Amino acid sequence: MKKIGLVGGIGPASTVEYYLGIIEKCHREQGWYTYPEIVIDSVNMSLHDRALAEKDYDRLSDSLICSLHNLKAAGAEIAAITANAEHIVWNRICHKFPLQVISIVDATINEIKRRGYKRVLVFGTSFTLQSGFYENALKEVGLTAIIPNDNDIAIIGSLIYPNLENGIVIPGDRQKLIELAEKYISEENADSLILGCTELSLAIKACDVSVPILDTTQIHIEEIYRKAVEM
Repeated sequence: MKKIGLVGGIGPASTVEYYLGIIEKCHREQGWYTYPEIVIDSVNMSLHDRALAEKDYDRLSDSLICSLHNLKAAGAEIAAITANAEHIVWNRICHKFPLQVISIVDATINEIKRRGYKRVLVFGTSFTLQSGFYENALKEVGLTAIIPNDNDIAIIGSLIYPNLENGIVIPGDRQKLIELAEKYISEENADSLILGCTELSLAIKACDVSVPILDTTQIHIEEIYRKAVEM
């Protein structure tokens, strides 16, 4: 099994989900006596958020490439960035990757195609939703992305930052997210929901909404494991 590297800290709570999720997947597939080798380069999330807010994509790109080099130096053979928003710069930096990096967006799109969904509601941070990278990726394969309006994007963002991003689930905020999702599911006839922020799965579970959810964290974990055991 290949040694796995994670660009973490964006945010800390979801990094823990990745770490434990990969170990649990390994246990399920290979037995409780097997533990994967994982190294984490935990970045300063506030610097990333500032770069995203200022659209300083050069600074964000440099930070991610530096982190990936750190992982390779630590022996990682494959890697993943444990966030959705950072994939805004994916096409700018993918040719500079020092090792194989597994895209959360590609993994999610492949899972949507596998399940046969057609009209996909996308939730995430304002950085993710306003960048259009999920919308464009879905359009490329002939699928429809339903993106909340600007006012609702701001509401979703306020429900993610700062509490959910730090692993704090406020019951009232959780209910607001569910109600907002149901509004779009009903009005736009969505057949599925992308949790396009790796912390959203802390608040929204499969039984909470009336359509299937696509938990990008878990989808990514599955793909990381698959690549790690691939010969």
